Amino acid sequence: MKSLKYIFLTISLLGAAFATQAQEKISVRCELSGCQGSLALFSFDGITFREVQRVMATNENVYEFSLSKGEPKFYYVGPFANNQRPVLLGSENGVVIKGDCANIRQTQITGSKLNQEYDIIKARINKHNNMHGMALRKWAGAKEEEAKKVAVAELKSVDDKKVAFLDSLKKTNPLFARVAAINTYVSYPNNPGNYANEIEYFANEFFRFVDFKDAGYNGMPWVYENFSSYAQTLASVGLPPTETKVYLDKALAKFPEGGEAQQFAMAGIMTGLQKQKSAGYTEYAQRFIKSFGEKAPKAAAAIKEELDRAMRLMTGAVAPDFAQATPEGKDMKLSDLRGKYVLIDFWASWCGPCRRENPNVVRMYDQYKGKGFDILSVSLDNSRDKWLQAIEQDKLAWKHVSDLKGWSNEVAQMYEVQGIPKTFLIDPQGRIIATDLRGPSLEAKLAEIFKTN
Repeated sequence: MKSLKYIFLTISLLGAAFATQAQEKISVRCELSGCQGSLALFSFDGITFREVQRVMATNENVYEFSLSKGEPKFYYVGPFANNQRPVLLGSENGVVIKGDCANIRQTQITGSKLNQEYDIIKARINKHNNMHGMALRKWAGAKEEEAKKVAVAELKSVDDKKVAFLDSLKKTNPLFARVAAINTYVSYPNNPGNYANEIEYFANEFFRFVDFKDAGYNGMPWVYENFSSYAQTLASVGLPPTETKVYLDKALAKFPEGGEAQQFAMAGIMTGLQKQKSAGYTEYAQRFIKSFGEKAPKAAAAIKEELDRAMRLMTGAVAPDFAQATPEGKDMKLSDLRGKYVLIDFWASWCGPCRRENPNVVRMYDQYKGKGFDILSVSLDNSRDKWLQAIEQDKLAWKHVSDLKGWSNEVAQMYEVQGIPKTFLIDPQGRIIATDLRGPSLEAKLAEIFKTN
């Protein structure tokens, strides 16, 4: 998945189809050092990069691609899929890319009016978005009524600039207008409508200016990017998952069913939900595989692999078994504790939040240890002495294991731990029933369990 910084859009500058019996060819010259002998063009399907063409150097550090002339398409140039830069190719002959493959994203493109114009469009969009963000922060932070009025006026000025820019592009270049349309979001304070709050406004109006029935949005990476942002925002503002799903499905329904633009949108939704660690990711991943698996088999395979990995740690899955050394040097398995409710607690002696949470965990352990509750703490310490000292100081009288590899702890890697404290609550059959329980949430969950058991 790529950030907006590195993903451009598919742009067409041809008003009519290019049709001749012998289609004209165009050449793209790359003068790039450090490419290890070959260079490739890749396409992007919202999930993966597919190698379209690979060439060997014709002279020292010179590579030439030959493409059929026609509507411009979005490509990525580089030696490998994970080391490339975006470029628009197809309508212009004589495009030259210069630089070094070791620093591929800073290479220079010459002989391309198309890419130069797009850079101008992108810069204007970024400027408007930055102005919007500054004015919105002023509005949100204003305590006096007069300050709020000033901020609202600034937001209105930015809104007007965005809409005027979009209208100008509609008159001069409707294809560039699509790019502006999907990036035009006007402020809630000036356009509240009948919405109860800004969240409701955002959910319904984020794509106000976009007509997704327009086939020109097919293959446009902006669709992927903005749906990723849209989904991540909805998943982060505290909406019930069912309500988030209603909004996402409503947005997806705006596309022709099964089309390329809908494919990019669904891929973006998956990315946004995954970034927010939303359980809704699973459903949209499965839907992507079902809807686009035949059209994009490589993407579907990558999603299935990611989905299988994610589902290993989801609520209802059997927690992966593991074994690590106790302070006494004996291996202990998670499965040794089957038959009990077990809190797997990832922590470290140097982790302030972990140490501050320990008194609460001690209290819960003392209250429920006689009722079938146990704890297995996995330490991300490097120092055995500091690990054992913290256990003693905090009076942690339950089971402990560690391989003393710090963040490289093998169990932490298995459980994809990216921050501590991190917890998984396991039922007597070894299934994950909750994650990230701390303080009141841990207390409430254990009270619920042992009231009914």
